[in-house]
Amino acid sequence: MRLMICLLIASVVGAGASASDISIKPKLEIEQRSAVGLESRRADQALWIVKPQAQARFSRSWSADVSVRVETAVADTGLGSRQTYARISRPLKISSEARLEIDEAVLTWRRKGARLRLGKQTVAWGVLDGLQVTDRFDAVRRRESVYIENRPDRISRWGARGEFSTGGVRWDAAVMLDGTGDQLAARGDTFEVAAPRFRGGLPAGTPLPQLLFDVPKEATIGLRATHTFGSNDASLLVINGPDTEPVIAPAGLGAVTLNYRSRTLIGASWQRSSGSRVYRTEIAWIPEHPVNTSAPLLGFDRRNRLLAGAGLDWSLPASVFLNAQLGVDWVEGDRLIRPNTDVISTLRVQKSWANDEWKAGLETIASLSDGDGTVRPSITWQLNDRLRLQTGVDVVWGSDDGLFGQHADRDRAWTRARLNF
Repeated sequence: MRLMICLLIASVVGAGASASDISIKPKLEIEQRSAVGLESRRADQALWIVKPQAQARFSRSWSADVSVRVETAVADTGLGSRQTYARISRPLKISSEARLEIDEAVLTWRRKGARLRLGKQTVAWGVLDGLQVTDRFDAVRRRESVYIENRPDRISRWGARGEFSTGGVRWDAAVMLDGTGDQLAARGDTFEVAAPRFRGGLPAGTPLPQLLFDVPKEATIGLRATHTFGSNDASLLVINGPDTEPVIAPAGLGAVTLNYRSRTLIGASWQRSSGSRVYRTEIAWIPEHPVNTSAPLLGFDRRNRLLAGAGLDWSLPASVFLNAQLGVDWVEGDRLIRPNTDVISTLRVQKSWANDEWKAGLETIASLSDGDGTVRPSITWQLNDRLRLQTGVDVVWGSDDGLFGQHADRDRAWTRARLNF
């Protein structure tokens, strides 16, 4: 129904153009992901994602983009929760192992540096690569924790976004009309959360009570202003709406509720290009951020939260690319179910050869505050413009109650194939 509405709007706009003015470009992407546990010797993942896409241009000003995904999984990794989605954005359940989700359904108007987008879409406002500091407008998929190719994997929502420039400042305003929260691994899936910090303080190994979901109905609104001077881009932004990370509250009769409570984020970012290097930094302040506390168990409070991060992209000789980042996440006060300060470092090194046909990569992600981490070597073979093959290993270490150590027994070897038409 939602897709039909978007296509109907696009048809109305296109009705004013002659058939010769309308161009439609269909695309199809098929992705297959497989993984085998290094300890269990069993399949941890067998996932297929089919993404039909189409772009229609009606005139110089009007266009429409539609993209859906059909996912099916036949191993333990699963497809993640559906209950964290607002009803209007929730994936359609085809069977216990398959579902359909609209990734994008947007009608776009452009003219003289201005753009208006209406429909189901995502909003990317961060400058760091995967570290979410100011990039907290959208909910994201966390069903595979951090063990995916590109992070964050944003979830689209229904709403409107407008962009325009005035007085040397680029303005970006967005309002999304549903309170969809982060998608989590479902109970029993490979990367089901196990650390107390993600379970309201319940100890690792303790069975989770029945989960209820309180997805809010209020909108998320945001405004970003960006100014360019020389090789520098500086931005200020504010976001208000339901937090995508839930707090857990008792619901009686042995159940708990995931609540996505409202918060306001005030942030800034800066990036500078200098020859072969790009420097990036972000900072975000969230006053009275909703958090779980340890006393009483499943307690709730509002505490000030500060996030900051810095990164470097460096194109080195011999087709070597380096990306290094450091992030800090601080929450004030005591009786928390997590450390007051998380310090996360990431390092990604990639070497290309044979005109980018082959790429070797090595990524490490480490929690400097608790000693957890993961290392992820990989090889990519781009056979042609349509087919890409990848293989690699995810090795994880740390304690059961840590960011990464909660999955320390989930080391795995994996393969991915992506085919485009």
